[in-house]
Amino acid sequence: MTAGEMRASAFVLTVRPGMTAEYRRRHEAVWPEMLAALRAQGTLRYEIYLCEATRQVFGFRLTDGRPLPDAEDAVILRWRAHMADVLEMEGDRPRALPLERVFLMT
Repeated sequence: MTAGEMRASAFVLTVRPGMTAEYRRRHEAVWPEMLAALRAQGTLRYEIYLCEATRQVFGFRLTDGRPLPDAEDAVILRWRAHMADVLEMEGDRPRALPLERVFLMT
């Protein structure tokens, strides 16, 4: 697979006040079936960084470039519901601010 076939995306989420420790704890114990669901969708690498001072989370995802399926995986939906009390939400989804890549060094 070449770099041209891979697709990168990045986003910012916000953790609810007082919930950063719980956010960390849940990610230390990510369900194996959640990891399998992400891999099945073509995720090659997924990184999450937390800024404790602002409660903001920066996420970076690298995929094999295939389009995401029309229907969301049941495990991913269950994980999202599991995280709803920890993250600021918009309906049933975390409020995610997509980031635009403005520089890439290759």
